[in-house]
Amino acid sequence: MLVATFHVLDQCVPYADLGSDWFQERRRDAHARRFTRQIEALGYRVSIEPAEAA
Repeated sequence: MLVATFHVLDQCVPYADLGSDWFQERRRDAHARRFTRQIEALGYRVSIEPAEAA
């Protein structure tokens, strides 16, 4: 929160909320790789395919 406040005051720009899922979405591929490694470490074989858009 302190970093966000600093940038708002330093840049003289209004605060923009990035959303509740911003952190998860910003590195989606990295999360998928990490979860894949964790599941494989449990002894499972993992295959990931992108879901079709609805």
